[in-house]
Amino acid sequence: MQSALLLAPDSQYNGMLSVNKIYSLNLAADLVTLSACETGLSKIANGDDLVGLIRGFLYAGSSSIVASLWKVDDLATSQLMTRFYKEMDRTDKREALRTAQLETKKKYPHPYYWASFQLTGNAK
Repeated sequence: MQSALLLAPDSQYNGMLSVNKIYSLNLAADLVTLSACETGLSKIANGDDLVGLIRGFLYAGSSSIVASLWKVDDLATSQLMTRFYKEMDRTDKREALRTAQLETKKKYPHPYYWASFQLTGNAK
């Protein structure tokens, strides 16, 4: 519950958007993209309940989330995300991510550079 996104602070907020704060949001987001390192990881809490950024955004109302499972390379991730959003203009989220990963794989063959990202939720 203490995992957080670091946003720009202002006079009212410290810039930390923690999972427990995300749970209190009311989002109508079709897609949340978390392209930083390990944003797709969760912890097991209270039996088999998973808690993390993905669960928080789903609970808050996002229909799908793209997040990473391990530390990512900045340049490869930038290229992957650029291609992902270009593909979203012509296809669904699942195919856009797949295409972006395959294109990134051409330049960076090792899975470390392109396989970290997963789509959770609505793929359309």
